[in-house]
Amino acid sequence: MDVPRLGADRRRRGFLGMKFIPKDKPSAENSGHDLWGAVTLALGMLGLVYTLVSAPEQGWGSVATIAGFAVSIAVLAAFAVIENKVKHPLIRFSILKEGWVARANLSAVGLFGSYLSFQFIVTMYLQSVLGWTPLGMALALLPAGLLVATSAPFADRLIEKFGATQLILTGLTALGLGYVLFLRVGTTPNYVLDILPSVVLLGIGFALAFPSINVQATAGIKDSEQGLAAGLIQTSTQVGAALVLAVTTALVSGHGQAAGTVSAQAMLEQYRPGLILSAAVAIAALLVAAAPKRRRVRT
Repeated sequence: MDVPRLGADRRRRGFLGMKFIPKDKPSAENSGHDLWGAVTLALGMLGLVYTLVSAPEQGWGSVATIAGFAVSIAVLAAFAVIENKVKHPLIRFSILKEGWVARANLSAVGLFGSYLSFQFIVTMYLQSVLGWTPLGMALALLPAGLLVATSAPFADRLIEKFGATQLILTGLTALGLGYVLFLRVGTTPNYVLDILPSVVLLGIGFALAFPSINVQATAGIKDSEQGLAAGLIQTSTQVGAALVLAVTTALVSGHGQAAGTVSAQAMLEQYRPGLILSAAVAIAALLVAAAPKRRRVRT
């Protein structure tokens, strides 16, 4: 193969393409940028997460905490106003009324929020309470990752056979059951009997729910707004993870033990509210996904 000649041919084709293929011009419908919408959304979410994380140290009733919540809510309210006023909004809120978009996004918040928070708590539990090494902790959670990875190539077939809605409900049910089962662990658990069942259920739940939620988030959306729907579901996963993890961190910090109390049971009790929160978030997401869709009444 003549590599220099091949490179010259590619450069020549690229030059001819730039010269003769007309450039795309942005349409009036897609022109413009919602800069202030992006700024207010980012600042509002950052402020909310920061306030949640710092509240245990500052005090939930402190001026700093109350002011942080008030400012964050005000900025997010400004974002909502901006989105309803600008010609080309960052998020067209009416899209949430279409198809499964709203429920898919709320399900994504619950899925990622509960899953990331649970992993955070379990990591501390296995290493701090049980004294496991990082490698041992990683191997303990490995079955969940393997289930997700090995099922990925078959996700489309499962969705086609059973339907995305059914897989979302099954996946969130498995997640909720896995979290609830983990609440029974103590300071001397048996891995196979006490930990592995939850790990397997979480792997099954995530493998079924995640691809199905992404499918439902864009189902029935017109082609010109597929990008908006896809971006919205990705944002929901990140926001859900950030917010629920922030609340989990606040709960764990707020239930800290007194200085000198370092028993395994005391540390487990410190982490338990975070485990309960993960289960509650997953169950709430399941209820949202299972709720019947309201039919519009035409007058």
